[in-house]
Amino acid sequence: NIIDGVIKNRIVLSILISVSVLLGKSLKSQDISPQIWNNVSVVWAIDDRFSWGNNAAYNVLISNEFPWSELTLTSTGAFRFANYFETIFGFYSAYTKQSISVNSFEFRPYIGFNAMTNNKRRWIVSNLTRFEMRYLIYTENNSNDISFRLRNRTLARFSIIKKSISIDKNNLFVFGYFEAFFNFGEEVEERFFNHFKYKLGFGYRLNYRWGFDLGVMIQDSKDNIVEPSHQPSNLIT
Repeated sequence: NIIDGVIKNRIVLSILISVSVLLGKSLKSQDISPQIWNNVSVVWAIDDRFSWGNNAAYNVLISNEFPWSELTLTSTGAFRFANYFETIFGFYSAYTKQSISVNSFEFRPYIGFNAMTNNKRRWIVSNLTRFEMRYLIYTENNSNDISFRLRNRTLARFSIIKKSISIDKNNLFVFGYFEAFFNFGEEVEERFFNHFKYKLGFGYRLNYRWGFDLGVMIQDSKDNIVEPSHQPSNLIT
């Protein structure tokens, strides 16, 4: 994590309980199901410009109609080569229960570029562009899929009570982001084949180590497991 141009060591533990509403024109009914997201991140500062982080997460959708869960491990390096620019690179791996009968392993190297405005102001805008190669192995029949995609996320935050968004202590802010996924080649077989994500919410920085947020996220995805059906998923997180 980089604050005021200095990378600081940080250990973050986050437990998220959310509620999802799965909708779709081809679905005969709505499925309202809780989700539990558990996330642990550890970030090391190598120097003032380079950091390395590891992340472990377990996410589960509690649903009889749409069973889904995933265990993920991610390693990411970030190099800040200018005040408002940084490059990222890393490797993502996951084991996912896509449905009752379909399970998969995924291995995903990626590289990206992040541009941001000055965080000394009350507001900050950043844009992260990331290119990924996805390699999935399905355990049922030992088949595999390879896919490439480009994803772009634009994030904005605005401090409500402080003069600078970078202030850590007792900082209340609003935020929102929009992320688009551009897939190349054939679509892989998975429960949530993402197209877009939108999120709006409020956040609060208690201090440098602790922060909280509450928001609503809309995930526009496609179910490639059972039958092609467009499924927006509204998540309260």
